[in-house]
Amino acid sequence: MQPTCTVKFFFLFLHKIFPMPINRNALIRYRTIDKCLQNRRRKWTIEDLIEACNEALYEYEGIRRGVSLRTIRLDLSAMRSDKLGYNAPIIVRDRKYYSYEDPAYSITNIPLSTRDLGILQEVSGLLIQFKGFSHFSEMSEMISRLEDKIHSEQYHSPSVIDFEKNELLTGIQWLDILYKAIVSSTVVRLTYQSFKARQPGDLVFYPYLLKEYRNRWFVLGMIKTGRDIITFALDRIQQIALMPEEDFRRQKDFDPHTYFQPIIGVTRNRGEAPVQVVFWANHEHAPYIRTKPIHHTQKIIEEGPTGTHFSIEVIPNFELERELMGFGEGLKVLSPARLVRRIQKKVRLMHEIYHSSSVYPGYE
Repeated sequence: MQPTCTVKFFFLFLHKIFPMPINRNALIRYRTIDKCLQNRRRKWTIEDLIEACNEALYEYEGIRRGVSLRTIRLDLSAMRSDKLGYNAPIIVRDRKYYSYEDPAYSITNIPLSTRDLGILQEVSGLLIQFKGFSHFSEMSEMISRLEDKIHSEQYHSPSVIDFEKNELLTGIQWLDILYKAIVSSTVVRLTYQSFKARQPGDLVFYPYLLKEYRNRWFVLGMIKTGRDIITFALDRIQQIALMPEEDFRRQKDFDPHTYFQPIIGVTRNRGEAPVQVVFWANHEHAPYIRTKPIHHTQKIIEEGPTGTHFSIEVIPNFELERELMGFGEGLKVLSPARLVRRIQKKVRLMHEIYHSSSVYPGYE
Protein backbone atom coordinates (compact mmCIF):
# COMPACT_ATOMS: atom_id res chain seq x y z
CA MET A 1 0.00 0.00 0.00
CA GLN A 2 1.43 3.38 -1.02
CA PRO A 3 1.80 6.09 1.69
CA THR A 4 -0.80 8.39 0.11
CA CYS A 5 -3.34 5.57 -0.13
CA THR A 6 -2.66 4.54 3.46
CA VAL A 7 -3.19 8.07 4.73
CA LYS A 8 -6.41 8.45 2.72
CA PHE A 9 -7.71 5.12 3.98
CA PHE A 10 -6.86 6.10 7.57
CA PHE A 11 -8.77 9.37 7.47
CA LEU A 12 -11.72 7.82 5.64
CA PHE A 13 -11.86 5.25 8.43
CA LEU A 14 -11.79 7.93 11.11
CA HIS A 15 -14.53 9.88 9.36
CA LYS A 16 -16.67 6.75 9.22
CA ILE A 17 -16.39 5.77 12.89
CA PHE A 18 -16.36 9.32 14.23
CA PRO A 19 -19.46 10.95 12.71
CA MET A 20 -19.43 14.58 13.82
CA PRO A 21 -22.46 15.00 16.13
CA ILE A 22 -21.90 18.70 16.66
CA ASN A 23 -20.23 21.41 14.63
CA ARG A 24 -17.05 23.17 15.67
CA ASN A 25 -18.76 26.38 16.77
CA ALA A 26 -21.06 24.45 19.09
CA LEU A 27 -18.08 22.63 20.59
CA ILE A 28 -16.35 25.97 21.24
CA ARG A 29 -19.50 27.24 22.98
CA TYR A 30 -19.77 24.09 25.15
CA ARG A 31 -16.14 24.34 26.21
CA THR A 32 -16.52 28.06 26.95
CA ILE A 33 -19.66 27.54 29.05
CA ASP A 34 -17.87 24.71 30.87
CA LYS A 35 -14.93 26.96 31.75
CA CYS A 36 -17.28 29.70 32.95
CA LEU A 37 -19.30 27.42 35.19
CA GLN A 38 -16.12 25.97 36.70
CA ASN A 39 -15.13 29.49 37.78
CA ARG A 40 -17.07 29.84 41.03
CA ARG A 41 -15.44 33.13 41.94
CA ARG A 42 -17.89 34.85 39.63
CA LYS A 43 -21.66 34.70 39.24
CA TRP A 44 -22.67 33.90 35.66
CA THR A 45 -25.88 35.23 34.14
CA ILE A 46 -27.01 33.98 30.76
CA GLU A 47 -25.93 37.35 29.32
CA ASP A 48 -22.43 36.75 30.72
CA LEU A 49 -22.33 33.32 29.05
CA ILE A 50 -23.42 34.85 25.74
CA GLU A 51 -20.64 37.44 25.98
CA ALA A 52 -18.01 34.78 26.85
CA CYS A 53 -19.10 32.61 23.88
CA ASN A 54 -18.99 35.59 21.52
CA GLU A 55 -15.44 36.39 22.64
CA ALA A 56 -14.34 32.75 22.23
CA LEU A 57 -15.85 32.43 18.74
CA TYR A 58 -14.15 35.63 17.64
CA GLU A 59 -10.81 34.51 19.12
CA TYR A 60 -10.82 31.01 17.64
CA GLU A 61 -12.87 31.41 14.46
CA GLY A 62 -12.89 35.15 13.72
CA ILE A 63 -16.71 35.13 13.90
CA ARG A 64 -18.12 38.54 14.81
CA ARG A 65 -21.87 37.90 14.66
CA GLY A 66 -23.48 37.55 18.06
CA VAL A 67 -24.69 34.31 19.63
CA SER A 68 -28.41 34.45 20.34
CA LEU A 69 -30.12 33.92 23.69
CA ARG A 70 -31.98 30.95 22.18
CA THR A 71 -28.71 29.30 21.10
CA ILE A 72 -27.19 29.46 24.59
CA ARG A 73 -30.38 28.12 26.15
CA LEU A 74 -30.30 25.19 23.73
CA ASP A 75 -26.61 24.66 24.55
CA LEU A 76 -27.34 24.54 28.28
CA SER A 77 -30.17 22.09 27.65
CA ALA A 78 -27.93 19.87 25.49
CA MET A 79 -25.18 19.89 28.10
CA ARG A 80 -27.68 18.89 30.83
CA SER A 81 -29.00 15.99 28.77
CA ASP A 82 -27.53 12.62 27.81
CA LYS A 83 -27.54 13.65 24.16
CA LEU A 84 -23.82 14.47 24.22
CA GLY A 85 -23.00 12.20 27.13
CA TYR A 86 -22.32 15.19 29.40
CA ASN A 87 -25.26 15.02 31.87
CA ALA A 88 -23.89 18.27 33.25
CA PRO A 89 -25.28 19.22 36.72
CA ILE A 90 -26.13 22.77 35.69
CA ILE A 91 -28.29 24.64 38.20
CA VAL A 92 -29.70 28.16 38.41
CA ARG A 93 -29.34 30.06 41.67
CA ASP A 94 -31.66 32.93 42.58
CA ARG A 95 -33.37 32.35 39.21
CA LYS A 96 -30.50 34.19 37.57
CA TYR A 97 -27.00 32.76 38.11
CA TYR A 98 -25.78 29.58 36.41
CA SER A 99 -23.26 27.20 37.97
CA TYR A 100 -22.39 23.53 38.42
CA GLU A 101 -23.97 21.87 41.44
CA ASP A 102 -20.84 19.73 41.71
CA PRO A 103 -17.85 22.13 41.95
CA ALA A 104 -15.49 19.42 40.67
CA TYR A 105 -17.52 18.73 37.51
CA SER A 106 -16.23 19.46 34.00
CA ILE A 107 -17.26 18.07 30.63
CA THR A 108 -13.58 17.25 30.10
CA ASN A 109 -13.64 14.84 33.06
CA ILE A 110 -16.52 12.60 32.00
CA PRO A 111 -15.58 8.90 31.64
CA LEU A 112 -15.56 7.19 28.26
CA SER A 113 -18.74 5.34 27.34
CA THR A 114 -18.82 1.72 26.15
CA ARG A 115 -19.32 2.98 22.59
CA ASP A 116 -16.37 5.39 22.95
CA LEU A 117 -14.16 2.55 24.15
CA GLY A 118 -15.27 0.39 21.23
CA ILE A 119 -14.39 3.15 18.76
CA LEU A 120 -11.01 3.73 20.40
CA GLN A 121 -10.25 0.01 20.22
CA GLU A 122 -11.07 0.00 16.49
CA VAL A 123 -8.81 3.01 15.93
CA SER A 124 -6.05 1.49 18.04
CA GLY A 125 -6.27 -1.79 16.12
CA LEU A 126 -5.96 0.07 12.83
CA LEU A 127 -3.04 2.22 13.99
CA ILE A 128 -1.12 -0.80 15.31
CA GLN A 129 -1.16 -2.23 11.76
CA PHE A 130 0.57 0.94 10.54
CA LYS A 131 3.41 0.80 13.10
CA GLY A 132 5.70 -0.84 10.58
CA PHE A 133 5.27 1.86 7.93
CA SER A 134 8.09 4.42 7.96
CA HIS A 135 5.70 7.30 7.22
CA PHE A 136 3.77 6.46 10.42
CA SER A 137 6.87 6.09 12.64
CA GLU A 138 6.11 9.30 14.54
CA MET A 139 2.76 7.87 15.64
CA SER A 140 4.29 5.20 17.90
CA GLU A 141 4.01 7.28 21.06
CA MET A 142 0.45 8.31 20.23
CA ILE A 143 -0.51 4.65 19.73
CA SER A 144 1.05 3.74 23.08
CA ARG A 145 -0.87 6.55 24.78
CA LEU A 146 -4.10 5.38 23.16
CA GLU A 147 -3.57 1.74 24.16
CA ASP A 148 -2.77 2.76 27.73
CA LYS A 149 -5.91 4.92 27.93
CA ILE A 150 -8.11 2.09 26.62
CA HIS A 151 -6.66 -0.39 29.13
CA SER A 152 -7.08 2.07 32.01
CA GLU A 153 -10.71 2.88 31.15
CA GLN A 154 -11.72 -0.69 30.31
CA TYR A 155 -10.37 -2.30 33.47
CA HIS A 156 -10.70 0.74 35.78
CA SER A 157 -7.03 0.41 36.59
CA PRO A 158 -4.24 2.98 36.83
CA SER A 159 -2.15 3.74 33.76
CA VAL A 160 0.82 1.47 33.21
CA ILE A 161 2.71 4.08 31.18
CA ASP A 162 3.63 7.38 32.82
CA PHE A 163 4.39 9.84 30.02
CA GLU A 164 6.25 13.03 30.79
CA LYS A 165 3.86 15.88 31.45
CA ASN A 166 3.69 19.23 33.21
CA GLU A 167 0.30 19.97 34.76
CA LEU A 168 1.34 23.54 35.63
CA LEU A 169 2.51 24.42 32.12
CA THR A 170 1.40 27.93 31.14
CA GLY A 171 0.78 29.22 27.63
CA ILE A 172 -0.75 25.97 26.40
CA GLN A 173 -4.02 27.82 25.72
CA TRP A 174 -2.37 29.57 22.75
CA LEU A 175 -1.62 26.33 20.86
CA ASP A 176 -4.97 26.08 19.12
CA ILE A 177 -5.21 29.66 17.86
CA LEU A 178 -1.56 29.63 16.68
CA TYR A 179 -2.00 26.28 14.95
CA LYS A 180 -5.00 27.61 13.02
CA ALA A 181 -3.15 30.83 12.18
CA ILE A 182 -0.23 28.83 10.73
CA VAL A 183 -2.46 26.50 8.72
CA SER A 184 -4.53 29.39 7.34
CA SER A 185 -1.52 31.74 6.88
CA THR A 186 -3.12 34.37 9.11
CA VAL A 187 -1.18 37.26 10.64
CA VAL A 188 -1.44 37.67 14.42
CA ARG A 189 -0.77 40.44 16.90
CA LEU A 190 1.14 39.17 19.93
CA THR A 191 1.30 40.85 23.31
CA TYR A 192 4.60 39.49 24.57
CA GLN A 193 6.79 40.05 27.60
CA SER A 194 10.12 38.28 27.88
CA PHE A 195 11.56 37.47 31.30
CA LYS A 196 14.01 40.35 30.87
CA ALA A 197 11.47 42.98 29.75
CA ARG A 198 9.86 45.32 32.27
CA GLN A 199 6.72 45.84 30.23
CA PRO A 200 4.86 43.75 27.60
CA GLY A 201 4.92 44.91 24.00
CA ASP A 202 2.71 44.40 20.94
CA LEU A 203 4.09 43.17 17.63
CA VAL A 204 2.69 41.96 14.32
CA PHE A 205 3.86 38.41 13.73
CA TYR A 206 3.82 35.87 10.87
CA PRO A 207 3.75 32.41 12.55
CA TYR A 208 5.35 29.50 10.65
CA LEU A 209 5.93 26.64 13.07
CA LEU A 210 5.04 25.35 16.55
CA LYS A 211 7.91 23.59 18.34
CA GLU A 212 7.97 21.61 21.58
CA TYR A 213 11.21 21.30 23.53
CA ARG A 214 11.45 19.73 26.98
CA ASN A 215 7.72 19.96 27.57
CA ARG A 216 7.66 23.68 26.75
CA TRP A 217 6.10 25.16 23.59
CA PHE A 218 7.51 27.78 21.22
CA VAL A 219 6.32 29.45 18.03
CA LEU A 220 8.73 30.40 15.23
CA GLY A 221 8.08 33.06 12.64
CA MET A 222 8.94 36.56 11.49
CA ILE A 223 7.86 39.93 12.83
CA LYS A 224 6.54 42.53 10.41
CA THR A 225 9.49 44.87 10.92
CA GLY A 226 12.18 42.19 10.54
CA ARG A 227 13.60 39.58 8.18
CA ASP A 228 15.03 36.97 10.55
CA ILE A 229 13.33 33.96 12.13
CA ILE A 230 12.39 34.71 15.74
CA THR A 231 11.35 32.27 18.46
CA PHE A 232 8.73 33.17 21.07
CA ALA A 233 7.88 31.07 24.13
CA LEU A 234 4.14 30.51 24.49
CA ASP A 235 4.30 30.93 28.27
CA ARG A 236 5.38 34.55 27.79
CA ILE A 237 2.51 35.45 25.44
CA GLN A 238 -0.16 37.51 27.20
CA GLN A 239 -2.62 37.96 24.34
CA ILE A 240 -3.13 36.98 20.71
CA ALA A 241 -5.39 38.68 18.19
CA LEU A 242 -5.98 37.43 14.65
CA MET A 243 -5.38 39.94 11.82
CA PRO A 244 -6.99 38.35 8.74
CA GLU A 245 -6.99 41.70 6.92
CA GLU A 246 -3.16 41.80 6.92
CA ASP A 247 -1.13 40.22 4.10
CA PHE A 248 0.84 37.19 5.28
CA ARG A 249 4.56 37.20 4.46
CA ARG A 250 6.92 34.23 4.35
CA GLN A 251 10.64 34.02 4.91
CA LYS A 252 11.82 32.25 1.77
CA ASP A 253 14.86 30.60 3.36
CA PHE A 254 13.02 29.06 6.33
CA ASP A 255 12.78 25.27 6.13
CA PRO A 256 11.44 23.63 9.31
CA HIS A 257 13.03 20.32 8.30
CA THR A 258 16.56 21.76 8.26
CA TYR A 259 16.31 24.74 10.65
CA PHE A 260 16.83 22.65 13.81
CA GLN A 261 19.38 20.19 12.41
CA PRO A 262 22.51 22.11 13.52
CA ILE A 263 21.23 23.05 17.00
CA ILE A 264 20.04 21.60 20.28
CA GLY A 265 16.78 23.10 21.52
CA VAL A 266 15.10 26.06 19.81
CA THR A 267 17.66 28.89 19.85
CA ARG A 268 19.60 29.38 16.63
CA ASN A 269 22.04 32.28 16.80
CA ARG A 270 21.90 34.37 13.65
CA GLY A 271 24.80 34.16 11.22
CA GLU A 272 26.64 31.39 13.07
CA ALA A 273 27.76 28.16 11.42
CA PRO A 274 28.09 24.73 13.06
CA VAL A 275 31.38 23.98 14.81
CA GLN A 276 32.89 20.78 16.13
CA VAL A 277 32.35 20.48 19.87
CA VAL A 278 34.63 17.94 21.55
CA PHE A 279 34.01 16.77 25.09
CA TRP A 280 35.14 14.02 27.46
CA ALA A 281 32.80 11.96 29.64
CA ASN A 282 33.86 9.68 32.45
CA HIS A 283 33.00 5.97 32.63
CA GLU A 284 29.87 6.67 34.67
CA HIS A 285 28.30 9.08 32.18
CA ALA A 286 29.66 7.81 28.87
CA PRO A 287 27.14 4.91 28.56
CA TYR A 288 24.22 7.35 28.98
CA ILE A 289 25.62 9.67 26.30
CA ARG A 290 26.38 6.73 23.99
CA THR A 291 22.84 5.28 24.23
CA LYS A 292 21.10 8.67 24.14
CA PRO A 293 23.20 10.93 21.90
CA ILE A 294 23.24 14.63 22.71
CA HIS A 295 22.93 15.40 18.96
CA HIS A 296 22.38 13.31 15.83
CA THR A 297 25.93 14.16 14.63
CA GLN A 298 27.51 12.62 17.73
CA LYS A 299 30.58 10.45 17.16
CA ILE A 300 32.98 8.58 19.42
CA ILE A 301 36.52 9.88 18.90
CA GLU A 302 38.36 7.73 21.39
CA GLU A 303 37.73 5.43 24.33
CA GLY A 304 40.43 5.63 26.97
CA PRO A 305 41.20 4.38 30.47
CA THR A 306 39.52 7.35 32.15
CA GLY A 307 36.54 7.85 29.85
CA THR A 308 35.32 8.52 26.31
CA HIS A 309 35.90 11.45 23.94
CA PHE A 310 32.86 12.48 21.86
CA SER A 311 32.28 15.08 19.16
CA ILE A 312 29.18 16.80 17.77
CA GLU A 313 28.68 19.35 14.97
CA VAL A 314 26.39 22.10 16.26
CA ILE A 315 25.83 25.84 16.53
CA PRO A 316 26.58 26.64 20.20
CA ASN A 317 23.63 28.07 22.14
CA PHE A 318 22.18 28.28 25.63
CA GLU A 319 20.48 24.89 25.39
CA LEU A 320 23.79 23.20 24.44
CA GLU A 321 25.55 24.73 27.45
CA ARG A 322 22.77 23.63 29.78
CA GLU A 323 22.82 20.10 28.34
CA LEU A 324 26.58 19.71 28.73
CA MET A 325 26.71 21.26 32.19
CA GLY A 326 23.91 18.96 33.31
CA PHE A 327 26.43 16.11 33.54
CA GLY A 328 28.34 18.03 36.22
CA GLU A 329 31.80 16.78 37.09
CA GLY A 330 31.32 13.77 34.78
CA LEU A 331 31.83 15.78 31.57
CA LYS A 332 34.43 18.28 30.38
CA VAL A 333 34.21 20.38 27.20
CA LEU A 334 37.57 20.45 25.39
CA SER A 335 36.81 22.63 22.34
CA PRO A 336 36.07 25.08 20.82
CA ALA A 337 37.90 27.54 23.08
CA ARG A 338 35.04 30.06 23.07
CA LEU A 339 32.58 27.51 24.44
CA VAL A 340 35.13 26.29 26.99
CA ARG A 341 35.55 29.88 28.28
CA ARG A 342 31.78 30.37 28.60
CA ILE A 343 31.37 27.19 30.62
CA GLN A 344 34.43 27.98 32.75
CA LYS A 345 32.84 31.33 33.62
CA LYS A 346 29.59 29.66 34.63
CA VAL A 347 31.41 27.07 36.72
CA ARG A 348 33.34 29.87 38.45
CA LEU A 349 30.12 31.74 39.23
CA MET A 350 28.56 28.54 40.57
CA HIS A 351 31.58 28.03 42.80
CA GLU A 352 31.24 31.58 44.15
CA ILE A 353 27.53 31.07 44.90
CA TYR A 354 28.14 27.85 46.82
CA HIS A 355 31.01 29.36 48.80
CA SER A 356 29.41 32.68 49.67
CA SER A 357 26.98 32.94 52.58
CA SER A 358 26.06 36.53 51.62
CA VAL A 359 24.22 35.44 48.49
CA TYR A 360 21.45 33.71 50.42
CA PRO A 361 21.63 35.06 53.99
CA GLY A 362 19.94 32.87 56.57
CA TYR A 363 20.51 29.66 54.58
CA GLU A 364 24.00 28.80 55.82
